[in-house]
Amino acid sequence: MSRRATGSIQVIDRAVAIMKCFSEQTPELSVSDLSRRLGLHKSTVSRILASLEHNGLVGQNPETGKYRLGLGLIGLAGVALGRLSVRGAAQPYLPALVSLSQETVNVVVRDGAECVNIEREASPKAIQYVGWIGRRMPMHCTAAGKVLLAAMSPAERAAILPNPLPRYTANTLTDPVRLAAELERIAAQGYATDEEEFEEGFSAIAAPIRDHRGEVVAALVISGPTFRLNREVMATLREPLLETANRIASDLGYTGAVAR
Repeated sequence: MSRRATGSIQVIDRAVAIMKCFSEQTPELSVSDLSRRLGLHKSTVSRILASLEHNGLVGQNPETGKYRLGLGLIGLAGVALGRLSVRGAAQPYLPALVSLSQETVNVVVRDGAECVNIEREASPKAIQYVGWIGRRMPMHCTAAGKVLLAAMSPAERAAILPNPLPRYTANTLTDPVRLAAELERIAAQGYATDEEEFEEGFSAIAAPIRDHRGEVVAALVISGPTFRLNREVMATLREPLLETANRIASDLGYTGAVAR
């Protein structure tokens, strides 16, 4: 890593450390306060505060001259809280879907170029899909990832998808043209499937969860071993999955009809 890159990372670390100094007990701090707490020179603290203030992440009290967290953080917090609200809205519906399908059900969101499980209800079967909370997966070859990609514009997809698309199994779709066509079909039909595209022996079916704006914020997924969750079984689970996703979306304020 270059010296310049290392220095840039250090600045970011220091900026984060400065913001973490603010609390309910100390909502306002001066340059001197921050300098003493972090062991940084006042000029260094001042430069970082100036950048944070420019981006709305901190603000200065004109009466005291002290700094406090800025309103710009509210927008960032809203994104994180939105994910938590999806998790909370979905959780009550998961047991019934597991009882019906006898397979593991997950709630999945996008995080950068990957998707990640944020809620899970396990299958009662001894052999099951183990999709632990926090598990990260690629987007182009998972049912959840494809649902999330299908809601994005081609430009947004191009910005996050790896090039070339990595292959995980013999069924992984690595042709960008074919993937784009499949995503169009998924957007039209309102659900996606994964037949051993990411992991051999496991398949999944996923439906989008929309928020009050109608935007796809998560995917509801039924996953299991292919010998149980085959194409015919997934077809029988499609309607219950879509209905459950629509109920969760309704609790999030979405008033539209579920896509089919």
